[in-house]
Amino acid sequence: MAASNNGSNITSNHTNQFVQPPWRVALWSVPYTFVVAVAVFGNLIVIWIILAHKRMRTVTNYFLLNLAFSDASMAAFNALINFIFAAHGVWYFGETYCKFHNFFPVTSVFASIYSMTAIAVDRYMAIIHPLKPRLSGKATTGVIVCIWGLAVVLAFPLCYFSTIRSHRQRTICLVAWPRLKDDTLKYHIIVAILVYVLPLVVMGITYSIVGVTLWGGEIPGNSSDNYHGQLRAKRKH
Repeated sequence: MAASNNGSNITSNHTNQFVQPPWRVALWSVPYTFVVAVAVFGNLIVIWIILAHKRMRTVTNYFLLNLAFSDASMAAFNALINFIFAAHGVWYFGETYCKFHNFFPVTSVFASIYSMTAIAVDRYMAIIHPLKPRLSGKATTGVIVCIWGLAVVLAFPLCYFSTIRSHRQRTICLVAWPRLKDDTLKYHIIVAILVYVLPLVVMGITYSIVGVTLWGGEIPGNSSDNYHGQLRAKRKH
């Protein structure tokens, strides 16, 4: 009888060890709700301001719009699911949403990083080379489409290998990478270079040049002899 009770307790512990107590769930829910509300509604306000006012539709603001959209959608589609999964330790939402859950947030993060990189390059061109033509609306749209396309390609393996499995009498959502460790390692190296190293280098170089130029008091673009002539010609156009 005692052995039976011990077995029942062990099973119960395995079943419930990942479930958070109600007081902790309630405590976590307050800051979590605040963060999600700010992320969703704050970014929606940014999107509305840019789309509702024509004078706000600049190249930089279009990239900000893309950044706000990716952040707001990630908070809206994944934050609540993350909270439920963390609180209960059980995946209730099926395999299809498991794939989306692992795929979309990473896609949004990639898109956000490259949007910030595009903003850095755009600010560099506007400040250091003010006389050179800026991106047109179509070109900006093309860059944004390319950003999302690259983000989807880089995050697709997370969608493809995501699955649900039963583990210790509970269902979990995970990325089941193949046993070919070399391919998996190559993927992570490529992602690290394209998503972290390359954007960091680009933003570091562009903002450093802008900062040094502005700190030195030099008027960007004023180093050439015909600067004022170019400026007058541009104003006439």
